[in-house]
Amino acid sequence: MVVDIRQMNAICVLGWVDRLHIAVWRGSGVDESHMFYREMKAGIARFGSGVGHLAVIEPGTPLPPPEARKTIARVFNEHPGAVSAVSVASEGQGFFASAVRSVATGLMMLARTPVPFRLSGSVVDSAAFLSKHIVSPDGAPHDGRIYVHAVLEMRRKLHQQLPRSA
Repeated sequence: MVVDIRQMNAICVLGWVDRLHIAVWRGSGVDESHMFYREMKAGIARFGSGVGHLAVIEPGTPLPPPEARKTIARVFNEHPGAVSAVSVASEGQGFFASAVRSVATGLMMLARTPVPFRLSGSVVDSAAFLSKHIVSPDGAPHDGRIYVHAVLEMRRKLHQQLPRSA
């Protein structure tokens, strides 16, 4: 499977692998939260249900402002049951990782919709979790390595083409 990159700027790259939406964040912004919202809505419109989300938070990424958090959580409230699982891979250490975990947990609480959710310290762990919850249209589970390779490709494009400015 190939990653379908839909949006990219200096703050994030958003793409799809089948029913899994992947967002690699290295900054935070309100405009980008709206990009995320629109992409998730488009995926839910396309697939109906069984959609998953993987957020990869690179070390040193600023925490999203409150308005961005509300926008991100809104898609889960508007489409209860459409999302099968969410995982957040926070790759930082110490206080940074702790703050990201708190924000991610808060976002899922804002969503008010029970969704299988996993906080992780690595993309590999998140991918393994999501591969148990996201299935192909024919009902076959995905190999988590597909998601890991998609994240690597997204990062390569993000870091190759755009300098860090957020």
